[in-house]
Amino acid sequence: MEESEKRFRSLTESIPQLIWETDEKGNSLFVSGKWAEYTGILPEEQIWKSMIHPDDFDENMRVWSHSLATGEIYKCDVRIKRYDGIYRWHTVIGEPVFNDENKIIKWVGAFTDIHTEKAFTNELEQQVTARTKELSLMNESLQKSEERYHLMVEEVQDYAILYLNHEGIVENWNLGAQKIKGYKAEEIIGKSFSQFYTESDRKNNLPQKLLNLAIEKGKSSHEGWRVRKDKTLFWANVTLTAIHNKNNQIIGFSKMTHDLTEKKSADDKLKMNALELENKNAELEKMNQELQSFAYISSHDLQEPLRKIQTFATQIMEKESENLSDYGKDKFKRMQNAAQRMQTLINDLLSYSRTNVQERIFEKVDLGKIIAEVKEDLKEEIEQKNAKIENLKNCEANVIPFQFRQLLYNLVSNSLKFSNPENPIVIKINCQIAKGIVFNNEKLIPETNYCHIRIEDNGIGFEQQYSNKIFEVFQRLHGKLEYNGTGIGLAIVKKIVDNHNGIIKATGKLNKGAIFDIYIPVR
Repeated sequence: MEESEKRFRSLTESIPQLIWETDEKGNSLFVSGKWAEYTGILPEEQIWKSMIHPDDFDENMRVWSHSLATGEIYKCDVRIKRYDGIYRWHTVIGEPVFNDENKIIKWVGAFTDIHTEKAFTNELEQQVTARTKELSLMNESLQKSEERYHLMVEEVQDYAILYLNHEGIVENWNLGAQKIKGYKAEEIIGKSFSQFYTESDRKNNLPQKLLNLAIEKGKSSHEGWRVRKDKTLFWANVTLTAIHNKNNQIIGFSKMTHDLTEKKSADDKLKMNALELENKNAELEKMNQELQSFAYISSHDLQEPLRKIQTFATQIMEKESENLSDYGKDKFKRMQNAAQRMQTLINDLLSYSRTNVQERIFEKVDLGKIIAEVKEDLKEEIEQKNAKIENLKNCEANVIPFQFRQLLYNLVSNSLKFSNPENPIVIKINCQIAKGIVFNNEKLIPETNYCHIRIEDNGIGFEQQYSNKIFEVFQRLHGKLEYNGTGIGLAIVKKIVDNHNGIIKATGKLNKGAIFDIYIPVR
């Protein structure tokens, strides 16, 4: 009887549930060792209100009081505070124990942690039911103790809990094992636990290897397919724990099995979806590359016939001008202007395509040098418009040099183009390196260093509602008669910023000016 009691005590301590027992009035009689380990509160210090989440306490006490008054099964979901102060969801189930006179003499039950299951599916609930047996008056002290621990193990039905002897022969079988594996106790007790394993696992001697590992380490765990009585398979998590006697000799093993078939199915489905998404993304990337190549080649091939149109029109205007009427000259002039606009559009389309198809080689560059090159390229237009460009501060960043030169060229050129004729043109370029948290932009990663480039002008600006639209291809806020252009320049800027894994933000005030803020990760 003592060995039997020790065995059931060991089984109780090896399961993850928090086992408890109270008298008929709800006063604590017994809690398993897991209580102190889990809550950090010793059994004699059990204070229910300090363990249960304040939002759950009143409802829990209402259900518990109702059960005490009516004798109905006590069941409730509550959040229990762990030793580290974190609350985790538990299902608590308690069931009354009756004497021969059909009076309640005590309550037994368990708290089962269901926090992980709730987080994973948001709907799984751990079902724990309680079954009781009448207490026998024979050998009152030891017999009652054995029955108490036996009852605690029996009530857990979502886990198959077995006791194996030192050779791996089943000696105890709970209702959870019957529910999961399909065998009744009389069908399996006295047989080796290896028959729950697949033929392949038995050939590889997996059951014995798990026993050996438990002997060596004290515990062994494994996940894999197991076989039910009806030969169907289920995915299980198995834990074997070695049980020792007073002389530290192994007398057997507790074996706990959790059916994870539904979780396995969900995980496999997620993996399949992820693989399918990866394949779709690869197909999309290939299609994008093909489209970019098509746009580049098409734009390139359009230039030859366009050059001939421009050449022939120019030759006719130069050599046959006297033979043309004023009407004919006007039409030829319009044709030349249209061809020139078409040439500009094709060049911009080629630039846009190059930002995708060209090799991206990052170099650490002094942005001040790139700004100086852009100012030199736009020297005539700057002098013509008497514009002033203030380069307030320089910094170094890892960029694709030729692309970043195109970016700054387009932005400065835009500031010159959309200037306010009533104001002297002033373009300010500033640069700063700092962590994302310093800048007022929620899209930046707080602890990542960024190179912030700001281009600010005092031109005609724009209404803030168009701050995103201006970066779209062929989007223009002004007619072509007011300002020449193709509507691709800022789209190229946006694409270059994307190539640098950066962010660009446009801020404008009508007739006050525009600000472009660019954030490029330093590395």
